[in-house]
Amino acid sequence: MKGTEDLIKNAPLFEKLTEEELTLVARIGHSKAYGKEEVIFLEGEPFAGFYVVLDGEVKVYKLGADGNETLLHLLRPFKSFAETPLFTSSDVYPACAETTVESTLYYVPKVEFKRVMEESPSLTLKITEAFASRLMELNRKFGQLSVNVEKRLARYIMNEVDLNGTSKSKRPAFVLSMAKKELAGQLGIAVETLSRNLRKLKDSRIVREDGDEIIVVDPVQLRKLSE
Repeated sequence: MKGTEDLIKNAPLFEKLTEEELTLVARIGHSKAYGKEEVIFLEGEPFAGFYVVLDGEVKVYKLGADGNETLLHLLRPFKSFAETPLFTSSDVYPACAETTVESTLYYVPKVEFKRVMEESPSLTLKITEAFASRLMELNRKFGQLSVNVEKRLARYIMNEVDLNGTSKSKRPAFVLSMAKKELAGQLGIAVETLSRNLRKLKDSRIVREDGDEIIVVDPVQLRKLSE
């Protein structure tokens, strides 16, 4: 039990919970191993509970009528997903979820978690605040989809080097930890469009690629493009 608490407290959704509150959550959930490319749930299936990635990687996506996927999120430890129906009137999963590699997930059943929330107002407040913060982050992310592709890509690159703390170094850079197809889906564009705009940035000597690493050559110009 203690090992479970130590793991799930790393999830932003649970990071403000006390040890007693973490114990309550640990008692009602359980971890489960999934194989590579294993479907966790499909859009429209009855909502039964939500998940935290303990190990591995999960993609959350929408499946179009033509069978094409639109990537919404690519989740790594210790991100949670599928919590939205807890805070809405929906009783189905709003998207599909599938592992990209062998993964271990922590599953929290809906009925038991709602009971814990009813019994602990303090836990409920902390979970609600964490969920609200995540919604603000998602609104910011999807707000970027309204800007042009060049600006969208520039913002993504700037955000990555800001996050890893290299933006002010002599060599701002980050390792692209996903396939170009997945990045294109995350940015809401076609793979060809991503490749074309990345090539423009490289031709303008604003960025360069070294394997999986993207290096910012001209951070001043890149930041201008992102504004």
